Amino acid sequence: MALRCPRLFHFRYVEKVREPEVMPEARIGKAIHKALELHLQGKPIDEACTEAREPLTEIEQPRFDTLKTGIPTFTTRLAQFRKRRRVSRQLVEYSLAIREDLSVTQFYSGDAYYRGVLDLGYLFEDDAIALLDHKTGVRLPGSSIADQLEGYAVLAAAAFRHVQVFWLGVHWMAERAVEWAKPVAGAVIRDRMMPNLLDNIEAAALAVSDGPRANTGPWCDRCSYRDLCPASREHRYEPVEWYENDED
Repeated sequence: MALRCPRLFHFRYVEKVREPEVMPEARIGKAIHKALELHLQGKPIDEACTEAREPLTEIEQPRFDTLKTGIPTFTTRLAQFRKRRRVSRQLVEYSLAIREDLSVTQFYSGDAYYRGVLDLGYLFEDDAIALLDHKTGVRLPGSSIADQLEGYAVLAAAAFRHVQVFWLGVHWMAERAVEWAKPVAGAVIRDRMMPNLLDNIEAAALAVSDGPRANTGPWCDRCSYRDLCPASREHRYEPVEWYENDED
């Protein structure tokens, strides 16, 4: 967030301005995540969906109802997957945090340097782990799923030091698809991803230290603070110039 738009970072984390507007997509996404979390933790699917759906508006509920139909398909695939692999532990909405020296700490600890919450993970008995991130939005062509999950891989490598192989994947709810990247060795996490993560955090700190400047782009349409940001308003509502034609 700090790299994409320092103004948004300041609104949320420096000035701590309460979100004046919550985008429907965000609310629906949170509800679907909640339904998946409850169901994967053992609650019957109908009860999980009913509980997660309740806070949504009448306009948002039909979209939720469409997306939730993919949950049984996903859990059936998971059950088949677990039969083929010896799973030692399931991780659902699992919180992790590391210090600056990459040692593990408590999620809300004052010395936490980087935090993350795993949507879903499976530790296998053969020193491998699968990390899966749920997405309710549209899959973008050419997007790198590995880039989205490298931060989670770093956290998992720090927390589970015996793991040697990391499977990184995205669960696209709308398309009922799971997309996996090539497995990554633990050495790659330590030698490349960990230094890259630290470099990105440093770059983000430098970006916000320059002040609350706004970077406009397609994300402005989905920003909860868009009506508080002059740059966002100018980006979304381009002025129209009228030219008077004497002949008309």
